[in-house]
Amino acid sequence: MDFVAIDFETANEDRGSACEIGLVRFSGGQVVDSFQSLIFQDYFNPFHVSLHGITEKQVAKAPGFDDVWAEAEKFIGDSPLLAHNAGFDISVLYRSLEQVNIQKPLTYFCSMVLSRRMLGISYFGLPGVTEFLGIDYPMNHRADSDAEAAGKVAVALMAKKSVSTLDELAELLRVNPGTLTSEGFSGSRYKGELGGSGLSMSEKKKILEAVPESERYEDPDFAGKRIVFTGALMGMKRDDAELAIMKAGGIPVSSVSKKTHMLIFGYQQPSALKGKSLSGKRQAVEDLRAEGVDIESIDELQFMQMLAAPEGF
Repeated sequence: MDFVAIDFETANEDRGSACEIGLVRFSGGQVVDSFQSLIFQDYFNPFHVSLHGITEKQVAKAPGFDDVWAEAEKFIGDSPLLAHNAGFDISVLYRSLEQVNIQKPLTYFCSMVLSRRMLGISYFGLPGVTEFLGIDYPMNHRADSDAEAAGKVAVALMAKKSVSTLDELAELLRVNPGTLTSEGFSGSRYKGELGGSGLSMSEKKKILEAVPESERYEDPDFAGKRIVFTGALMGMKRDDAELAIMKAGGIPVSSVSKKTHMLIFGYQQPSALKGKSLSGKRQAVEDLRAEGVDIESIDELQFMQMLAAPEGF
């Protein structure tokens, strides 16, 4: 059960803007060691600061990524890596290492992908998975606590399946481990998720009309899926978000139905909720899931992290 959980926080929308790294070593299902460091960056997007609280002033005297990675690489050693929504964290690492020759291949797993294959819940962000599994998680969006929580999720999943390694769990769930080398990368993905599109011809035509061919790509998180938004997005305009979904091969729809695949939720004004804990669309998703309909819910942060992962993650 030896592995190292990894998490990054970024200063802005650039994947190469890591401002904090957290590494937590697990052995025998327990935390045995950790490494954390701030990383120098000279530009911080206020939206990102609002999430993790790290500022330009706090990292002004922090080491650069190359120096931090020299220590981090020694800490990792030959252990496999694990991250929750690894497409984000590994892409941060990849972008940060573009000018560095990776001496040995890195193997990684994604606890979000593994959770999707095992847990009967709608929200697979770290808060949702940890709550479902009864894992304490402070939700402060800091690299060390996020890495530790992701590692505890993996330990809990392995315990549920009575396996002792991430390799065994991934094989059992038909999930490919990801690899990262100087020559490229491959993502940690469910082997069966890149099937045919479930979209109708009219929906496919809508994508073709809205997005030039040169800007279209197939993201397995969104391609072939009908996606609903609810609430206010803080990091981007709704129109831009819907266009981004279509570029990734999905189709934005206005209301929740049995054909919906995913709900992306932003901030809800308390006055609009009228004393209820969930918006009408989020409640509709929960009602449909109770009927056996498979619909996933993700928050805005997870959406933005998933959206911009390089091809292959």
